[in-house]
Amino acid sequence: MRKYPKQSYWSGTYLRICVCNLFLFCSFQMLLPILPVYMIDNGGSESAVGWITGLITIAAVLIRPFSGYALDRFRRRPVVVLGSIVLALAAGAYAISAQVGWMLSVSLLLGIGWGIMTAAYSTIVSDLVPSDRQGAGIGTFMLFGMAGMAVAPFIGGWLIDKYGPSAFFGTACFLALLSLLLFLPGAGSHSALRASLPEGGQSRSRNKLFERTSLFPALLILLFTIGYGGIISFASLLGMKLGIENGGIFFLVSNAAAMLVRPPAGKLFDARGHATVLLPGLTIGVIAFIVLSLASGQMMFIIAACLYGLSFGAVQPSILAWTIQRAAKDRRGAANSTFLVGMDSGIALGSISFGVIAQASGYEAVFLYSAVLLVALLAVYGISLARSRSSRMPGVAENREGEHKGTSIKGD
Repeated sequence: MRKYPKQSYWSGTYLRICVCNLFLFCSFQMLLPILPVYMIDNGGSESAVGWITGLITIAAVLIRPFSGYALDRFRRRPVVVLGSIVLALAAGAYAISAQVGWMLSVSLLLGIGWGIMTAAYSTIVSDLVPSDRQGAGIGTFMLFGMAGMAVAPFIGGWLIDKYGPSAFFGTACFLALLSLLLFLPGAGSHSALRASLPEGGQSRSRNKLFERTSLFPALLILLFTIGYGGIISFASLLGMKLGIENGGIFFLVSNAAAMLVRPPAGKLFDARGHATVLLPGLTIGVIAFIVLSLASGQMMFIIAACLYGLSFGAVQPSILAWTIQRAAKDRRGAANSTFLVGMDSGIALGSISFGVIAQASGYEAVFLYSAVLLVALLAVYGISLARSRSSRMPGVAENREGEHKGTSIKGD
């Protein structure tokens, strides 16, 4: 049988959206790990720190379903404009006051902007990438975001130390606006920047805020990102406890590792399916959290950062690509938002619950519990794989035909 070469996912529009995503992540990820330190320095408690990150993600969770609905039904340009402006305003508003009440209120606004924007860009890119290149295409797109996650916390720590809060928050605001300004030229000229229309008329499911086929991947990413909520809130603080001057080095190292693993992980996903990426990725994540919980100096701290980056860089984009594969084209906005609701719910749960644990038992306990959660996730995922394989055994597959329509070990 003749094999045809796979289509390329590279285009001018694709590259532009990737760079927009880079600046967006630089803006948001500059804020996220610095806000806990900023709050502690201004008299906040560990519990309040957990609520800062928790409220950002709660707001994102609440806006995600409506973002997905709007992306599937309407033009995508006004959605991007609205989300960018909201995020930029919130980033700048942190400079007004360091009072806990004000920061919590602004965090809600920041979460709304973040929830809109991440759903918008990932939906646009999923339409730009051919179906057989989703693993590599989405992985490359998220590589740009990961580059922002790698450098932004370190640069943010340098900015706030050298030039103060006003320059720090002003830079975050500027980067969000820069992402929007780069997006606007030609934003209405490509079909991927408009809502996808189903073939043969209106889909019955288009009015639903959540995509049913995305619920299981959303559960997996929720369990995975509970630990990420602890990383965001307390990795920098643990670094300070260990005597590391700039705890942002954790994010620099972990995101550099994630950037290295994403291209081969994406290719492996496209060639062999999600199990070949997720099983080793989750196992490495368990090891990373154990090492971090036992860290007694900078070397173990950096080793844990590297391991966690390898895990995150393999797992998160693979679950997203799997989510997109399972959904109909006209439901990609809802599929993306369902995935991101799961992701943000995990971060919120982790940030808030681990804030209580950190105050009672210390930062080390946060990361030990995170390792236990990933072991539970491995068990849930392993059971689903076993059930999926057994359903395709002779005499069983026929009885369950259509039960998991459009799924397989490669794209289940």
